[in-house]
Amino acid sequence: MFTVKGIKIDMKLKVKKLITENYKQILIVFLAFLLMVLISYYYTGYIVQKQILAIGEETMNTTQMSVSAGLSEAELMFSNAAQNLQDKLISGYSNQELLLYLEDINYSYQNESLLIPDFLKVYAYIREEFLDGSGWVPFEGYIPSERPWYIGAVANGGKIYFTEPYIDADTGGMCISFSQQIFDKQGRSYGVMAIDLNLTRTTDYIANQEIANNGYGVLVDDQMNFTTHRNQSFIGTEMNKAGEGYKKLELLLTEQDSISAARFTDADGTDSIAFFRTIFNGWHIGIIIPRAHYFKPVYQLGIVLGSLGCVLMLILSYMLIRFRTDKIRSEEESRSKSNFLARMSHEMRTPMNAIIGMINIAKKSDGMEEVQECIGKINDSANHLLGIIDDVLDMSKIEAGKMELSETDFCFTDIIEQVTAVMNFKLEEKHQNFIVQIDENVPKSIITDKQRLAQIITNLLSNANKFAPEDGNISLSVHKADDSGNRCTLQIEIKDDGIGISEEQQARLFGSFEQADNSISRKYGGTGLGLAISKNLINMMDGSIWVDSRPGEGARFIFTITVGIGAADENERPDIGVSEADDNKNIFAGKHILLADDVELNREILIALLEDSGVTIDCAQNGREAYDKYACNPGAYDMIFMDIHMPEMDGYEATRMIRKMNIAEAQVIPIVAMTANVFREDIEKCLLVGMNDHIGKPLDINTVIVKMKQYLLLFTP
Repeated sequence: MFTVKGIKIDMKLKVKKLITENYKQILIVFLAFLLMVLISYYYTGYIVQKQILAIGEETMNTTQMSVSAGLSEAELMFSNAAQNLQDKLISGYSNQELLLYLEDINYSYQNESLLIPDFLKVYAYIREEFLDGSGWVPFEGYIPSERPWYIGAVANGGKIYFTEPYIDADTGGMCISFSQQIFDKQGRSYGVMAIDLNLTRTTDYIANQEIANNGYGVLVDDQMNFTTHRNQSFIGTEMNKAGEGYKKLELLLTEQDSISAARFTDADGTDSIAFFRTIFNGWHIGIIIPRAHYFKPVYQLGIVLGSLGCVLMLILSYMLIRFRTDKIRSEEESRSKSNFLARMSHEMRTPMNAIIGMINIAKKSDGMEEVQECIGKINDSANHLLGIIDDVLDMSKIEAGKMELSETDFCFTDIIEQVTAVMNFKLEEKHQNFIVQIDENVPKSIITDKQRLAQIITNLLSNANKFAPEDGNISLSVHKADDSGNRCTLQIEIKDDGIGISEEQQARLFGSFEQADNSISRKYGGTGLGLAISKNLINMMDGSIWVDSRPGEGARFIFTITVGIGAADENERPDIGVSEADDNKNIFAGKHILLADDVELNREILIALLEDSGVTIDCAQNGREAYDKYACNPGAYDMIFMDIHMPEMDGYEATRMIRKMNIAEAQVIPIVAMTANVFREDIEKCLLVGMNDHIGKPLDINTVIVKMKQYLLLFTP
């Protein structure tokens, strides 16, 4: 099973497209979270507003009751004293007797402060004589009839008059007075009686109200003058001169007796809330609460909710886009997989059709020449099919993350010669010019995975060969891009003058199971795996690959890899290659090998291929039979070819048992795996159980001969 991954999609364009296509959903998400934030913000603000109102009303009521109670008590006490004074005057008391009465009252009120807490003194102006209960003697020029308490009482016509704050002539401090005109029974005026109250306690009480969050109290008289304010410079000034905010409050106070939670701007520019109550004498008690102190948590909550809302909105939008992206990716993968399977079916069936067709033609042929021609075409088709299978297996390993590199030290020119030998036939077939250029600074020997590097270069050259025209030009150039210590970076470029690649096609070029254009597979063939495999292998070699191309102007595939600088000497390379066919006749005469394979056809093929080599072959159909044959006559065999998957006992177990035999021959006899298990982990497992080497199926007779030469002619235990 294949898991289709790594499809190359221009995500920037995809996301832009998704946002465009899904703007309604994203807009709904945005509006939903915005609505949530606004509702939470305003609801919290409403709660805070209610809290401010509750605190303000409670504080206002408490202050009003306290101030009103004190003044009302003083008014009541004064009313009783004034009535008694009037009764005494009617009864014929002299001024001297009245002075004694005032002194008694003064003494009582001063020593019993709970009666009138703010009491200063009591006095009267009777029969044009000033009588002061405290014993104060007026200074020269003091005229009682010109004082505020006297003028107000006369103007009030027998009712108690409550003065505005004024400076007391005795103490020099601010005070207020209750005063009342006294009459006889005929309504003739005796004069005026008054008591002074200290305003300091009341103003201090209001000013020192401990109102949460920096609030403060104010007192405004009936003429709209400040009597108490946190800003001392406002005391005694008119309310409307303290700023536009106070003008608004003054207008409200002239229209109504109370103000609850009126928003205004304080004199210092603070956004504030005002509460006012009018007491019995026409004065106004108020508290001012800075709004920002209460709403600061609301603002902070708004910021937090807004930020959280934005984060959640972005997450949800991302999830929406991601979901849509995954859906599109899944659809793309499904389409790509379907296209890939269709191409694979075509690619595999084409050589299989050729193989089956050539076999049928060969069966009907009478002449050996025609049969040989069919066999040649069968061989070409089989090799092509094997290449497709190898690509699929490589891609499967890459997708599973099991692809590994095997680094060796080799001469760099070896790999160029190897690739050139593989490609020559295809290049000559299209009469293409092939140029190789290797800079002098390229190390003679490098350390990397030789097989995989050859695979990369072969894939790119095959690509160039496919798209370059007849008589076209293909070049391979190599130079050293960078080096550091014992490692360097090689840059390899394959250039052709073929059909070229558009930018849109380049975006899909290195995707798994992708081709630049679906029409390419129809016109040029191919599975679309070669470039994807090459890119992954290059990444594993700490390199990168890119393409420079325009339609109709050919293409340049450039890649870099990081390699070690090796020490292999090209003059010391062992020559154990395959000789000409005539040279292999009876080359293994006198040698005896054991072949273990459960498939009869496989045994027949190897026996037939080695028929002229002179080797003697004994066969075993499973691992148990192979072990028994070797155990019966261990000295008879020079080498063992061991299949892996066999009934009764597999090749791994048979090898272990042979190696465990307590005889010298069993420890040194070459055992070579001959199996279709060709992954690196399979090869490593073979070596781990004691095998000497590995040959993959389908068999390449040249490889088989090389291995046999190595272990039968050159091997020294």
